[in-house]
Amino acid sequence: MLSLLRYILLLNIGLFSSLIAAAQLAMPDSVCIGAAKHYFVDPNPFPGSTYIWRIDGITQSGSVANEIDITWNTTGTFLLDVQELALDGCPGPLRSGQVFVSSAPTVIANSNSPVCTGNSINLTAETVTGGNYFWTGPNGYTSNVQNSVILFASVADDGIYSLVVSANGCTSDTTTFAIVVSFCDVADFNIPEGFSPNGDGINDLFVIKGIDHYPDNSIVIFNRWGDKIFEASPYENTWDGKCTVGFRAGGDQLPIGTYFYLLNLGDGSEIIKGTIYLNK
Repeated sequence: MLSLLRYILLLNIGLFSSLIAAAQLAMPDSVCIGAAKHYFVDPNPFPGSTYIWRIDGITQSGSVANEIDITWNTTGTFLLDVQELALDGCPGPLRSGQVFVSSAPTVIANSNSPVCTGNSINLTAETVTGGNYFWTGPNGYTSNVQNSVILFASVADDGIYSLVVSANGCTSDTTTFAIVVSFCDVADFNIPEGFSPNGDGINDLFVIKGIDHYPDNSIVIFNRWGDKIFEASPYENTWDGKCTVGFRAGGDQLPIGTYFYLLNLGDGSEIIKGTIYLNK
């Protein structure tokens, strides 16, 4: 055994990122799954020592020196410890620290594209507990709001938008998608006053011209007694004059007459109310 004058300089475990200059930092450590970290203890000034590194009691074969590189591939809380064995076999003190390994956030984002100029762009993201959101886009756009809104969109807002979310010190992959902003001529939008679903191939469907500019639209149609006979969300110009909602004692064919609709374009504008004359 070495004399009592011999001492071992085993301090608390330190760590540093391979991308950052070495610096002594305190445990515990928080890392993201897949991260490679470098851990070390100050070496014994007397040569010949070896070091045993363990994770949750399992000896790591990656190093017998006073430092080790570890890649964390599983989420959870782990106990990392190290113990020196001097050249004469005398063990030094056991040093340990916890390592918290977190997964990167999963990002699911969406929008209301395509959008007409002057309307709002709605950027939405599913909630990540404790998440911090960072949106970027054309025209110098940035936002830290989870569900962000761009008012009065212009063609300069057309392009690729990106979202990154960070939580528990981990950062998600970047999610990107395109938003189309275009001029929508008001003359291109028209709701007919009637149609004639008689199977002659002419005007058999209730076609709202330009409805495709409003992908979040919805429509509800009623008879003169206020009974709902048709609804769709979104409406895609498919109504052929048949009853598709509720009790249909006489079948799904509707009689000639006037029907009433509520059309929500889904762009924040007022609901459009009107009538349709169904002819045969």
